[in-house]
Amino acid sequence: MFDFLRKSVSSVFGKIFLAVIIIVFVFWGIGSFTDYRKEIVAEVNRDKITLSQFQEYYNFKYTQLKQTLGDISQEDLQKMRLKETVLEELIEQKLIEQIAKKYGIRVTDEELKLAITHTPAFQEKGSFNPARYQSFLRSLNLTPKAFEKLIRADILRQKLANLISAPIIVSEMEVDAYYNFQNQKLEVLELSLPFSVCAREVRWTEGELESFFHARRDRYVEDEKVKLAYFFIPYKGEVEVTEEELKRYYQENIERFKEPYRVKVRRILIVGKGEEALNRAREIRTALKELKDFDRFSGQKGEWVEVDVLPEELKNLIRGARVGDILGPLEGKDGYLILGIEEVKPERYFKYEEVRSRLLSELKEQKIKARVKAKANEFFAKIIAEDGLVKWADKNNSKLEETSFLTTEELSKFFMSRDIAQNIIKKQRGDTLPPIETERGVYIVQILEKQPKRNLTFNEAKNLVKEDFIAEKAKTFCEAKAQEFINKSKNERDLRRLAEFAGFQVKSMKALRRDLPEMLSNRGVPGLIESYSWMGRDLKMFAILSIEDPTEKPEDEEKIIYRQILLEYKRYKSWMDLLQKERSKAKVKIYPIFQQL
Repeated sequence: MFDFLRKSVSSVFGKIFLAVIIIVFVFWGIGSFTDYRKEIVAEVNRDKITLSQFQEYYNFKYTQLKQTLGDISQEDLQKMRLKETVLEELIEQKLIEQIAKKYGIRVTDEELKLAITHTPAFQEKGSFNPARYQSFLRSLNLTPKAFEKLIRADILRQKLANLISAPIIVSEMEVDAYYNFQNQKLEVLELSLPFSVCAREVRWTEGELESFFHARRDRYVEDEKVKLAYFFIPYKGEVEVTEEELKRYYQENIERFKEPYRVKVRRILIVGKGEEALNRAREIRTALKELKDFDRFSGQKGEWVEVDVLPEELKNLIRGARVGDILGPLEGKDGYLILGIEEVKPERYFKYEEVRSRLLSELKEQKIKARVKAKANEFFAKIIAEDGLVKWADKNNSKLEETSFLTTEELSKFFMSRDIAQNIIKKQRGDTLPPIETERGVYIVQILEKQPKRNLTFNEAKNLVKEDFIAEKAKTFCEAKAQEFINKSKNERDLRRLAEFAGFQVKSMKALRRDLPEMLSNRGVPGLIESYSWMGRDLKMFAILSIEDPTEKPEDEEKIIYRQILLEYKRYKSWMDLLQKERSKAKVKIYPIFQQL
């Protein structure tokens, strides 16, 4: 059914968005999977997890971490237990498939098709654009089959979660109790132990540093480096652009100078499904006589929305609306939506005179770039004939620039492109590369020297080793101090005095429970929270001195908000409880090959 997608392939998918899934299959050299498709890593109630599935998902999680944290050492990966986390998530995916099968839930090809083709990022003029999606797949080495499989799994998870949580309701008593709890006023002591205080207590010897270094040799490496000679042609110069060229360029690109149909809307979302949520939505809609009434139920201001990126039914509804109209309640995925139309701007094409300066700038830039690229290609042909950039420069008395030895990261910054850097680092000593186009101009480069990746000696890495040693020991000291304080506090009433004596910086504050950190938000009685956390460079602990209940009652609008929050929490918890229950009784077998990975 998806042949048309695999040939011309469409878009992303509903609510899972690009930031997470787009990077899934950008592989980082963890190995070829071809020979391992039939090897088994684990079984979940006799359903198999193959080695290829594990490695594919491992690449996904590793790439996410690398995108967020940068380069990650093997030691760090082991500390994060990435391998174990990946396996546990795959086990959960298998359990979801099994539960869904028991309930008769499946994802149809039509649902998958809609999820792919209705993603705005891969639509143009409200329709799916095959060329965009094809380009997306090529740029990420992503197969349509693998992409569809990932989307199908996410849709299945959402459908099952919705089924499990749909019957859940929230009573008036629960809403009142939750409101009272979240609006209690707490008097709190914040206890901070600066990292710098613990670091000053760390002592070290040369022998300890050397032992620390040898135990972590893989951490102290110098990446592969290259030294380049390069000839640079910047995008500079003057070109003439005639009025006739400008007008032709305008006509050829007229769709780019179109202002889409836009509306400014106010929104109220009533989270939940079923009769109760619908009745709440109808009550709110009845209370909305005009647009200013939205302020009573939502602090959200009007937002401009491009109508063509909306679902077809909503698009047609809004196109037929006028300023001041109130639409809804409209049933959506997460609940019921009420919209108020504040302003309307119909689509139109910008006149030639309105965009002439932009046209001129763009066309000049294009002409300059085309001229520079042609010049670079002409030079490159001569350079190849002379057997390389350096020989060509010597023969023609042209001065070349040289870099120092650069790593891949340093090359990425130099050329403002990681792809270019990775391509260069793969080349051999003496190679001259074809013209490299960058934002600033065109480079022609030759590899002068290469230095392979190597482990640093202790003397070379000594300063880094010292920093890491102190950091590790200081963290241990701080945590030991915190635990000692927890033990002593059990027989001490004056926590402030005890904390100051132990070296903590103490600050008192009063705040509503809802505005405090999570470790305080669930504590129901005064006393020390017997745990600590690192916040920035400080270890922090908290103690509740007093709790004061609210005296005021919630407004109706507030109760609506608290009901929504509590309903979402109860639904989430019911879903997580189900997964934990199924995991605890699942028969899971992990094969020896997992330990070898």
